[in-house]
Amino acid sequence: MKSKISCLTTAIFLFSLAAFAQQPANSILMTIGNEKVTVDDFLAVYKKNNNKDGTPLDKKSMEEYLNLYTVFRLKVKEAKDMGIDTSKSFRDELSGYRKTLAQPYLSEKEVIDNMVKEVYDRMHWDIRTSHILVKLEADPAPEDTLEAYMKAALISDFITKELNPAGLKKYETTVRTNLKISKTSSPADTLAAFNKLSSLRNMMKLKTHSFSHVAAAVSDHPSKTAGGDVGYLTGLTGQGFPYEYENIAYSAKTGVLVGPVRSSMGYHLIQVTDKRAHKELHVAHLMLQFKKGMSKDDSTKLKAKIDSVSGLLKQGDNYEDLAKKISDHKETGKKGGDIGWLSISSNFPPDFKDAVFKIHEDGMVSPPVQTRFGWHIVKRLGTRELPAFDSLKADIKTKVQQDARSLVAKEKMISKIKMQYQFKEISKRHTDFYAVVDSTISMGLWTVSKAKDLTKPMFTLLDKTFTQQDFAAYIEKNHRLVARISPRRIVDALYKKFVDESCMNFKESRLEQEFPDFRILMDEYRDGILLFNLTDQKVWTKAIKDTTGAKEYHEKFKEHFMWDDRADASIFSCKDEKTAEKVKKLIRQNKSDMEILSAINKDTVKYVSVESKVYFKGESPMLDAANWNIGVTPNESIKGKVVFANIKKVVKSTPKTYAESKGLVTSEYQAWLEKEWVDSLKKKYPVSIDRKVFDSIK
Repeated sequence: MKSKISCLTTAIFLFSLAAFAQQPANSILMTIGNEKVTVDDFLAVYKKNNNKDGTPLDKKSMEEYLNLYTVFRLKVKEAKDMGIDTSKSFRDELSGYRKTLAQPYLSEKEVIDNMVKEVYDRMHWDIRTSHILVKLEADPAPEDTLEAYMKAALISDFITKELNPAGLKKYETTVRTNLKISKTSSPADTLAAFNKLSSLRNMMKLKTHSFSHVAAAVSDHPSKTAGGDVGYLTGLTGQGFPYEYENIAYSAKTGVLVGPVRSSMGYHLIQVTDKRAHKELHVAHLMLQFKKGMSKDDSTKLKAKIDSVSGLLKQGDNYEDLAKKISDHKETGKKGGDIGWLSISSNFPPDFKDAVFKIHEDGMVSPPVQTRFGWHIVKRLGTRELPAFDSLKADIKTKVQQDARSLVAKEKMISKIKMQYQFKEISKRHTDFYAVVDSTISMGLWTVSKAKDLTKPMFTLLDKTFTQQDFAAYIEKNHRLVARISPRRIVDALYKKFVDESCMNFKESRLEQEFPDFRILMDEYRDGILLFNLTDQKVWTKAIKDTTGAKEYHEKFKEHFMWDDRADASIFSCKDEKTAEKVKKLIRQNKSDMEILSAINKDTVKYVSVESKVYFKGESPMLDAANWNIGVTPNESIKGKVVFANIKKVVKSTPKTYAESKGLVTSEYQAWLEKEWVDSLKKKYPVSIDRKVFDSIK
């Protein structure tokens, strides 16, 4: 069967219905059943596919296209009359295509394009940052957000030596209030308050205000063990940090403390520690690996060995040969140590990258470098700059659309939709759900029935009203099992998502009426799918499954499936003329090919070989030169061998069996079925073409 995508694409290309709903009334060119087609209908499609450059119309080409177009309209009309476009499978398939086709209309293209350019500009720089994180859970309560901000601000004050005892006391009061600490509080609540306050108290005891020491004392991020250092950012390779963090990193001055900065992770205090122009290096390494449980003596010997290798390289020994011989990193060792290209933000140990970027010329070799994996000697092989924007644009755009920063574009799109469709919120009626959404929502047991009395309108988009019952259904369908989050916070979060999705869905539902090109594209896909499904049913799959019909077709048209003349021959390749004469003598004795090989080849010495099969004309120049006359052909010298053929018999053209010609039979049977089907459609839906009107087209 034909590929569905291929057939669908072909149908859309050939039979675009671009202007059907747009063309004004015109002279009727033809009628198909009760469907009328105007000159403008036909010309719009013809010109789109055959006359894009505006050259004069070609009557012969138009005539051919008119036939194709007529057949297409017949098939689509039949599919619609059969109700294929109302089936669930058809609607689901078209809906899937629609979602894909709708995406460009549901995104802020300008915002995305600006972000793509922004990423490329940032890729020219490698930014090293350190940070301190005050962590926040997803969808935090307002009191938790305030508490986290207060803590981040106090840490910032300490680093800048602006001690704030009053602020610390206020923070402690806030923590105790949020946790409802009193004399009767449980030990667990009291311990929670102590843990929240202890890190700040420990910070206040520090004798230094350095960023790294403070990070080690108070940060909620694993980088605290490195004094807050998170390495280098390079455009999109942001070490998993949010877009807000990246924005600060690329705008802050080196050494200046920035923050508190809010992101999805919490509040950050950020310090840029280095900024350098981006560069990629092609490098190789020779490695001696640390073995597990190495003794001190073994470590000393390994260091002596790497020093010895370094000495050999200084004396002029070949780096690649040494890497192949002694490197413990076998994958790169067999390639002379070649690692490939890396940048300062690549996932390699910092000590290794530092050594790489200290090498200033191609071909230079580093002194021994120690990492947690072992000893390395690194060689710089080459350097390259960032490729041109156009060569990276498509890849960057894909990554941007998959990155969290795409949410910025989505928010702008939703704001635009609200303005375009006059979004009006009727009070804050989602707060009515505070009374009906209880702890069952965290267990996945909440249902619409709990909100049966909530029926008020919540907001409108143009003349469409979204009610509390709509929101209740959304809650039931979309809430997830969430622990340690109050039902009130869940309602707030779901309401925002409900509004956002309602806006996007409303926009999507209006694409056909707002964008004629989208409506045209959907018409093309709709008719293309109809054409494929019906043709598959009537022709392609039927021809494959209808074995009886295919066999009958084969029997009726045997002359279509004939073997060409064939020659049963053996081509011998002999060591020399003497061997060739021995072979020919055995042929005259009517010996078989196997008997000839057994008689001449001795043990492991091969004096002659043979290829025996049925040959077709044009397959063997040697047989063709002999005019396929039965017998032995003259000797030829080919690649140092004496070669000749023994033509045993010639088989004249005969019909192929059904099994031998099944593929070709199926193909012809499909064509026959389609012709019969089209003929029946023309009888069912009479086609009338006004030749005077057609001839008048210029």
